[in-house]
Amino acid sequence: MNRTILITGASGQDGYYLINLLRQQECVVHAQSRRAVHPNSHLDGLHWHVGDPADQDFLEALISGIMPDEIYNLASISRPSQSWMEPRKTGEVNGFVPQEICELLLRYKPECRLFQASSSEMFGSDVASAQNEQTRCAPNTPYGVAKLYAHQIIGAYRAQYGLHASTGILFNHESPRRPLAFVSQKIAYAAAAISLGLSETAELDERGRPILSGGKIALGDLSVRRDFGFAGDYVEAMQRIVRHSTPDDYVIGTGQDHSIEDFCNQAFGFVGRKWTDHVVIDPVLVRKVDSRYTRADTAKIRSVLKWKPTIDFPALVSMMVTDQVAAIRNNVSPEFMSDSDY
Repeated sequence: MNRTILITGASGQDGYYLINLLRQQECVVHAQSRRAVHPNSHLDGLHWHVGDPADQDFLEALISGIMPDEIYNLASISRPSQSWMEPRKTGEVNGFVPQEICELLLRYKPECRLFQASSSEMFGSDVASAQNEQTRCAPNTPYGVAKLYAHQIIGAYRAQYGLHASTGILFNHESPRRPLAFVSQKIAYAAAAISLGLSETAELDERGRPILSGGKIALGDLSVRRDFGFAGDYVEAMQRIVRHSTPDDYVIGTGQDHSIEDFCNQAFGFVGRKWTDHVVIDPVLVRKVDSRYTRADTAKIRSVLKWKPTIDFPALVSMMVTDQVAAIRNNVSPEFMSDSDY
């Protein structure tokens, strides 16, 4: 019998790749978002549900009506910087929705398996080595605080009620589906535009200015280091976690870290340019509070679930730049990609 799957927050990049993975397995997929239009909403066997997961009546009707075998909760205010602008909504969506899902599973289908998307932002900035499932958490943004609450409440419900509820502590994962609001895609977009001979772009950055102006892109702190992986790999890790016999928490990452400068060098180098000719620093874009270093210790997921990433850093960046080149040439609007995956 085919599994019935519910994906909350399915409008983001993870939802896109997860839907495609599940459809290849002939699962019946129910996807939730706050928007009615989505690039893969036409697929057979895919049922789209529009509504706010923070609306308890909507969420209850969704779960009780579908009675899923698996739930992947990807619903999130997805950028730490955005969470400062919507702290209350961030707490509701990132923190309390996962708890409400657990309550609804106890009421309607306790045998359903749940995956909660946790985040490396939970660790905060006080880390100097690779982070694993036991690393102390000290989040410093509303996003990270809410994600930590959800992460711990999932573990509490698992222990108290025996729910098959697991978490994946996701480190930075990118793809051609990333919104332009994220620095990775912004850099890829600028490099693509430069390669096509553009010096000015219509797309705007977080300051409300063109991402590329006078042939240059404005960025913040280039020394920040991140563990960058490919979203398509990470959704496969999510599924392995859900399908494993024992629920647990797992770090999902590559085990390697690269600076924003490295990303610039890779992206502009891919199109035959020097990044130093096209990048300027704007102090306004330097975050006062930021996780300056993340690198995943993936020993557990590699050992227990035999998962490892397939796309390395150079391939990831070149993939993103190549896709942006095609999008600019074809005048494809990025409007389907939102900052909030819920």
